[in-house]
Amino acid sequence: MSLQTAITIQALSKSYKLYHSRYSRMKEFFHPLRKSFHRKHDALKDISFELNRGEVLGIIGENGSGKSTLLKILNSVVTPTSGSFTSHGRITALLELGGGFNNELTGIENLFYLGAIQGYTKKEMKSKIDQILEFADIGEYAYQPVNTYSSGMYVRLAFSMAINIDPDILITDEALSVGDIRFQQKCFRKIREFKNMGKTILICTHSLSVVKDFCTRAIWLHEGEIKEQGDPVFVADCYNAYMLSRSSDLTINNSVIKALKGFDMIFPAEAPDLIWQNLSDCDNYGTGKIDMKFAALVERKAFRAVNELKGGEPVRIYLMMKALDEIYNPGIQLTLNGDFGNSVIKMMSYHYKIPLRFKVGITQIVAVDFDFPHIGNGRYSFSFGISSIIENEEQQIQWVHDGLIIQVSNPDPLYKNGALIVISKATFMVLE
Repeated sequence: MSLQTAITIQALSKSYKLYHSRYSRMKEFFHPLRKSFHRKHDALKDISFELNRGEVLGIIGENGSGKSTLLKILNSVVTPTSGSFTSHGRITALLELGGGFNNELTGIENLFYLGAIQGYTKKEMKSKIDQILEFADIGEYAYQPVNTYSSGMYVRLAFSMAINIDPDILITDEALSVGDIRFQQKCFRKIREFKNMGKTILICTHSLSVVKDFCTRAIWLHEGEIKEQGDPVFVADCYNAYMLSRSSDLTINNSVIKALKGFDMIFPAEAPDLIWQNLSDCDNYGTGKIDMKFAALVERKAFRAVNELKGGEPVRIYLMMKALDEIYNPGIQLTLNGDFGNSVIKMMSYHYKIPLRFKVGITQIVAVDFDFPHIGNGRYSFSFGISSIIENEEQQIQWVHDGLIIQVSNPDPLYKNGALIVISKATFMVLE
């Protein structure tokens, strides 16, 4: 291990015993022949890598891939089943909301309590308290029991503690998404300052733009194993391609739909063989009055199916649905969501004064035309809703989350500046 190494991980594995019920756990414990009533789950499988001082490592992967388990092991919250890791320098972590807080203690008392766990003396913590409280900005709540805190206060105090005790290695697991937007931006500025100081940072994130723009290295974990590691742009693109390919596995074309019973319908002539996303596999809720079945996205100039855009293209979204009951004054809503679920755009047919009518018991296709916005590179999703307005009150009939997944990829530097909205044309002048 060189003097430049911050963390070394060697053949790290973590397995859990999963029981069908609490009763199964008891049966295994008391069984005279030690019969097994569990199944083994490998959260991590033989993970090895080194992280040098000053590097920013982004860890990506689907839920359940082992990301949080790895970070908890590095923070000594979880003990590995096998393998080992060594670290050089003080580690502080923000892994989950209020992790490590004693709810019966006040905020101030928790700072001393957690500081002692980190190895700080009471005198050392006293010198840091004012700086921590100033950054957290929770006022008199610092002297109240933590069990009276809102989720935002938890995050403020926890992050302020983590970042202001001057650790050598910072580990964060996207807990910052809970705080208000101003505090989030304040935290990100502090993390960038931390990076510029040459500190070591590990970030577990679902935001590929954060990995590409902020990290110096990336690791993609898949089912407890390292799938790819190295250059953050390369690793993020590999992961994104995998996620898009998974999405395409849920698609079917017109010929398949025609073969399905109950789908005797006319498809749009300009797009004879659309690629349809099966919406039944998406999270959805509703009253049962309508069944939103499939969605498709095309670029209108060539009328070709797309899942990757540059920004500014004329596009059309097709929605295939069947009304199972009469819907009074129906409307359609489309929402484009970013990495953290934030709404980038919303479109409702009511706002454009476009009346719609669905025929009960007949599968129909609705087309929505618009110019795709100029937005920063990254992964986005479209959600769809059907509603009814009666006496100025809106009732949600059906809602489908993340029905279409798309990637915005534009080589123009304007789309890589980390901002959400891209201004395609601007003039800068020095006036004399």
